[in-house]
Amino acid sequence: MTTETQQKCVGCDSILDEDDYTYSNVQDKPLCYGCEESDLQGASTLVKVHGGEIDRVRIGDYVIYDEDAEIPDFLTKIAGDSLDVRKWTKTDAWRGHGSTIENFKGVKVLASGWTTGWADEYHQRKIKFNNFLNEIGEGEYATPFPIYVLLEQTSNVFSQGVDFFTEERYESQVTEWLEEIGYPVSVLKEWLS
Repeated sequence: MTTETQQKCVGCDSILDEDDYTYSNVQDKPLCYGCEESDLQGASTLVKVHGGEIDRVRIGDYVIYDEDAEIPDFLTKIAGDSLDVRKWTKTDAWRGHGSTIENFKGVKVLASGWTTGWADEYHQRKIKFNNFLNEIGEGEYATPFPIYVLLEQTSNVFSQGVDFFTEERYESQVTEWLEEIGYPVSVLKEWLS
């Protein structure tokens, strides 16, 4: 008589069919494909821009993937001892926002707030911030030091949480560089308010 060990999904506790599941690289446990898909659909996105290079990683509760389906070194550097960095802050029973930035180590947030692609006459500053990110992403300004943009869900489906940051050791240089290119930190803060 043989005893088989049944694998359970770390996300939903369903019993997994043998060889018909994936793996949580955050929780280090089996994960069903439905939970993986759901996790990636609602995942945070971290973008690193440095010297003309752009690197992206999706950060979920169960899976973390860059464009090569790997966990990039730049994330492990700021995540510290654990990859379980994704954080949701509830503001009431129905609403909340991502606050993953609170779990990163050795970083300095330069501007934080929210943006939208649906700016009305009262929120034109959001378009200005989005244009700034597009200019950085398109290489209009060579970034001499690493800068990061963390994009996260909010309970408002038309808004996205944003943390614009760098490593603590580069704070003064990045702040100076932003001044030089005409985007001082004070302006970025205003646009994200």
